[in-house]
Amino acid sequence: MRRRSEIVLALTCGCATTPAVPVAHPRAVPPGVAPMAFVSAALERDLPAFVDTLSTQGRDGYRRLRLGSEQMEGWLGPDALTRQRNTLVGIVPSANDRRWTAWRRWGGSTVAGWCARGVRVAERDGAEGFTTRTVVIDRLLVVGVRDGATWAAWTEGLVLEQGGWRLAPWVPHAASVEAPRRAHPDVDLWDCDLARRPATSAPPPGG
Repeated sequence: MRRRSEIVLALTCGCATTPAVPVAHPRAVPPGVAPMAFVSAALERDLPAFVDTLSTQGRDGYRRLRLGSEQMEGWLGPDALTRQRNTLVGIVPSANDRRWTAWRRWGGSTVAGWCARGVRVAERDGAEGFTTRTVVIDRLLVVGVRDGATWAAWTEGLVLEQGGWRLAPWVPHAASVEAPRRAHPDVDLWDCDLARRPATSAPPPGG
């Protein structure tokens, strides 16, 4: 009865509240574990779920994967949050954006490999404004295979959260996720800080 009264009061006074947005929490590198080995293991473990979310849920999946400023309260310091909120990131792509059509086309794919650039563990209270050590990947090329066909797509600005890889709020929406495409030229260039080469890609020149 009390709950019903609270709802009536909120509606009549115009003070109904929206559900709180869950705060995100970074996944820390355990003591004594080599950072790059930790990042590599996290990609192997969590990247398939990341790809599945995009390929089955499209725009809704993208919005779930992308962190908002309010979710990074306490993860980013006040100055860093202010900088992020003042960064022009554009408008969230519409549900009919060609990227989501392309991702859905490759639903059910297996992650065949990945190429990560700008891989680092950002230290607490450093220039980037994190309040705790944070795993960051500037760019990640994901390579997938379905029914013998190979595709690839870039994503930008990933951070490692307790629930897996998430898209950072400071990257413009237009650059955050690329539409998957076949015969992606960067699969053969393969210039990476950390990688698992797909069996379908060509070996590097001289190697």
